[in-house]
Amino acid sequence: MLEKKWIAKMSSIHWVCGVAATLTIWFAISFAGQNQPAVTPSIANEHSTFQDPAVPLVALPTSFASRRDKKEIRLDKTGVAELANINGPGCIRHIWFLTINNLDKLTLEITVDDEKTPQVRAPLNSFFGVMQEREPYLVNCAAFTVLPNPEASKKDPLIPGTPGYNLFLPIPFIKSCRILVRGKEGAFLGTVVDWHKYPLNTPLTPYRLHAEHRRFPETPPRGNTVEMAKVSGAGFIAGFVTGYIQKNKTDMVFHTGGIKILLDEKTEPYTIEGNNVEDDYGLTWGFNNQQTRWIGCPTHINRGRNDQDGVLYRFFGPDPIAFSSSMRFLAGTRGDDMETVVYYYKKSISGKPAN
Repeated sequence: MLEKKWIAKMSSIHWVCGVAATLTIWFAISFAGQNQPAVTPSIANEHSTFQDPAVPLVALPTSFASRRDKKEIRLDKTGVAELANINGPGCIRHIWFLTINNLDKLTLEITVDDEKTPQVRAPLNSFFGVMQEREPYLVNCAAFTVLPNPEASKKDPLIPGTPGYNLFLPIPFIKSCRILVRGKEGAFLGTVVDWHKYPLNTPLTPYRLHAEHRRFPETPPRGNTVEMAKVSGAGFIAGFVTGYIQKNKTDMVFHTGGIKILLDEKTEPYTIEGNNVEDDYGLTWGFNNQQTRWIGCPTHINRGRNDQDGVLYRFFGPDPIAFSSSMRFLAGTRGDDMETVVYYYKKSISGKPAN
């Protein structure tokens, strides 16, 4: 009998202790909750941001309205077509271009925030990695995608099979964004511009897209360099594309000594130097006709060990190269035909919320 009473008493004690422990934990959680910010989805915060997938160093607002501008247009007698003229604040998220003649030599210009000089001015094909007047080919990287359709033209001669050019590099702007194409009168363009419109006074990244294009029909002999880009100010390199047509056939086209990037007048950090052409693009043993998001070789012609042409790209999404005051981008040479485009983002002094 005493044993049963003892067991009942102990059970009551355990029950009381259990309730007390539960209440203690509940009060502790409740008290802690009063001192912690409420956890809400990021999209509910009007000033929250997300990293751009193609350029993770660019953070963009999660509060936006989706917009689309589209046009089918022919260049007028002045040889100019305005594809978009958008008031900010906003960010271009995707642009699609269609041309009907690969021989149209079109130039793309992008100007944001009413700057006097376009931040982007380059041949349309070259800007999308189709270099040195080559017939368009597949390019599939994080920055852009080029999708030719030669099968369509084979089945129907009335279909040109020209590519769709798709741009995914973000183009943020506070005041405005104007996109022009220049070329010969009558050239046709179809365009779609997808963009995000932000509420007034939305804080926006200070980074603005820039691109520098260079064409070197015959570079200096080996041991020299050409300048692919020269920039004053703060920013980071997003990527670069280079096309090679081999002219000097005494050695392999890759043996140039590689790239050299001078950052902040070589004071901080150090000079970034490459090895040879394929090494600078993360490849080995020359061109290889492989493509990934950040590294690739979209086209390659091999006529022999010392007679090769090709195009390579390298984008620095996961590993951007930053500069605080200046950047000078050089490439080793050996007497060949080169074409280059360097894509970078530079801090804008006008990058303030619009009123």
